[in-house]
Amino acid sequence: MNARFALKDTPAEIGRHFDVPITDNFPARYNIAPSQPVSVILHEGGKRKYEIVRWGFVPSWDKEGKWLKKPIVNIRSETAHEKPMFRHAWRRRHCLFPLNGFYEWRTEDGVKQPYFISLGPDMPLFALAGLYEDWLGPDGSELRSAAFLTRESEGDVRQIHSRTPVVVRPEDYEGWLAVDELDDSASWAIVNEKPPEFVYWPVDRRVGSWKPDDEALTRPIEGGALRSEKAPEPVRTRLL
Repeated sequence: MNARFALKDTPAEIGRHFDVPITDNFPARYNIAPSQPVSVILHEGGKRKYEIVRWGFVPSWDKEGKWLKKPIVNIRSETAHEKPMFRHAWRRRHCLFPLNGFYEWRTEDGVKQPYFISLGPDMPLFALAGLYEDWLGPDGSELRSAAFLTRESEGDVRQIHSRTPVVVRPEDYEGWLAVDELDDSASWAIVNEKPPEFVYWPVDRRVGSWKPDDEALTRPIEGGALRSEKAPEPVRTRLL
């Protein structure tokens, strides 16, 4: 699930939103796929830092690089604290994934139909809660990788998928990044925050391939809208 997302804001806009200096000059991306480099915000040396990492979590103890070939792009928030693969990162290595929206698929008439999910029709910038880890390969190569957290869906969005990413509110950014390894109560509180309101709409099936990467991928397809008895087009729902 949630194996594609989009980040269209400029480095300057991302820097202002997260209050972090960014010197990189990268283009908008509308079809970010597993194993590709992604932008994250993390804490190092007591301050926020922007960094490019691999999307696909690799645990530090994976000496042979097994998980390089099996990218873990999302992590269950309910069990991250106890799973050997993630519990070190849960205690010490939190990050934020900047994005403007993500894709999810639903089977309709035997065909998988993608939907784009965002905070609004104008696709504003927001953040997902993530965990990152540092890995040292047998040849001495170094890699920093990350994945975002998910939880069970509620409301109309369950018509698309049973799980959705954990969204972090701007007022909780610092609380998520400055993790206390001896007390994870703040982390649990953020993971269980009341979710924001989202809109979503059906999009071109081209997004199923990692090769296309253009703005049209995020636009509603002609005549397409999620059927719902609760709301007009586009359907508004809450993620949880």
